[in-house]
Amino acid sequence: MRTLTKWAARIEHPAQAPALVAEAFRQMRSGRPGLVELEMCWDVMEMKAEVRPVQSYEPVEQIPPDPENVKRAAKILSKAKKPMMFVGGGALDAAEEITELAETLQAPVVGFHNGRGIVSDDHELGVSPVAGYNLWPGTDVLLGIGTRLELPYMYWTGGRVSGKLIRIDIDPVEMVRLKPDVGIVGDSKVATGELLKEVEKLCGTNASRKDEIQEAKAKANTEISGIQPQMSFLEVIRDVLPRDGFFVEEATQVGFVSWIGFPVYRPRTYISCGYQGTLGFGFPTSLGVKVANPDRAVVSVTGDGGFMFGVQELATAVQYGIGVTIVLFNNNAYGNVKRDQQRRFRGHLIGSDLKNPDFIKLAEYFGARALRAETPEQLKRALEEALAEKGPCLIEVPIEAGSEKSPWRFIYPGRKL
Repeated sequence: MRTLTKWAARIEHPAQAPALVAEAFRQMRSGRPGLVELEMCWDVMEMKAEVRPVQSYEPVEQIPPDPENVKRAAKILSKAKKPMMFVGGGALDAAEEITELAETLQAPVVGFHNGRGIVSDDHELGVSPVAGYNLWPGTDVLLGIGTRLELPYMYWTGGRVSGKLIRIDIDPVEMVRLKPDVGIVGDSKVATGELLKEVEKLCGTNASRKDEIQEAKAKANTEISGIQPQMSFLEVIRDVLPRDGFFVEEATQVGFVSWIGFPVYRPRTYISCGYQGTLGFGFPTSLGVKVANPDRAVVSVTGDGGFMFGVQELATAVQYGIGVTIVLFNNNAYGNVKRDQQRRFRGHLIGSDLKNPDFIKLAEYFGARALRAETPEQLKRALEEALAEKGPCLIEVPIEAGSEKSPWRFIYPGRKL
């Protein structure tokens, strides 16, 4: 397990349990958060022993960012004409500092996957990945905070770097994997705060780039509005879902488009499978989101293929009254796989068409509420009804197979698709 996880240990005696459980949480929360494993055999579980309770665990003290590197980064940023900021899941706790730094620099901020909502999409500097790509050619400095920088360095440039790169990341290995001009190792909130102080010493607020950024955003919105019918359904969901409600995406056609076309207004309200792209993660994950936030709306968007990975969890949702709204887009296929097989493999289909159950009856047999919506207007009414329910509700949206426009040229514009 140590080859797969950040930390792993075994409880060999009951007396070890409190301390090892505390250490597991400490390891998980320290530095770059990650999966840990703690195991115990059945015979140890049956043993009795005196144990000493552990009241709490303390994360490892973080190393403060190198002040010289912070100054070097601030000097580069103070001279930048058109900086850009790119944020990921490692920056979720630094939203306030990132927004203030962006306003000082007049830098557009792009969030991808887990970075969505760190700067609100309705803030004049909050831009989608598509708008970010429109602004990329003129960018002279890129500041990456808590992100792998998957888009700009894998798909926007093909590995070529035209401007300066500054990175803030808690994991020093990231500075080796993608070497920056200046690397600041440290907690994103602390490091960004220190960087902001240094930038403010060197320069005042930069000249407004509002018109340029708004033009890029308007162009992006026009471009992605043609991704139909996905965008029409996403617009309805955004309209009905409260600003602080949770949107749980999935590896499905509507889920993919949501990466670039679903406005997000607060950090941690867009729940993503992230870099891993895990089919079937969405619905089961949404149950955990709702249990942790019982008074806030949770919408799980899924496809028929992904939903069937965890359909049995409808029983869990009903048994415990977990009020998740599931919007199930049913095209009777693994849609992305089928499109690739048709386009790249001369239409040779293997395992991409599905024979599905009647999802309305299936949900009702589990004891959940079930609705069907065939148009965005019908989905809006169904969502309003479903979000008022105390228990789980499934809304099936039938989609003609192959009717969805591909979003991939907008998500990965530098990649052959």
